[in-house]
Amino acid sequence: MKYIQLIDQARAHGVATEKKMMEAMEQLSCDLASLEETNPELYWCILRHQHAVFYDRHYSEKMANHDVCHLAYSKKGENGELAGTGAHWTKSQIVNATKGMKFHDKVNDWDKYVAFNAMYADLCSDMTEDEIIKAAYLFYFQDVDWQPEEDDCTKIWDYMSAHAMM
Repeated sequence: MKYIQLIDQARAHGVATEKKMMEAMEQLSCDLASLEETNPELYWCILRHQHAVFYDRHYSEKMANHDVCHLAYSKKGENGELAGTGAHWTKSQIVNATKGMKFHDKVNDWDKYVAFNAMYADLCSDMTEDEIIKAAYLFYFQDVDWQPEEDDCTKIWDYMSAHAMM
């Protein structure tokens, strides 16, 4: 049986009340928590799919922080080790740096936070901060052949989701 079949059956029998649905979500959350321990890749895949449904493939604070915390910089240190991980810029710094740029109405500050930090992580060994800001804007938010008109999500969501599945 699939989970949706269980829900549909409960609806058909009139037992899928708001209270029961909340109880079911709480139980599923507990079950997922145990999965996080045993199979974190699958856990985050499920959470990413659920997040995409709720937020239309835009970032919220928690998912943005998760993805940014897992960024690894392309720049290497003196001994060949990674020069850094995580956020280079805060959300406030990104908002300030991009205040003159035009974004789709649905783009939020967390989308920007992930996009600009992801681009920094990828290009910090070869480009200045100003060049990275411009490149991230053009790549993630101005790529007209990527964004279908009927879809309001951001390229950064799809890019990071594809990266997470690798």
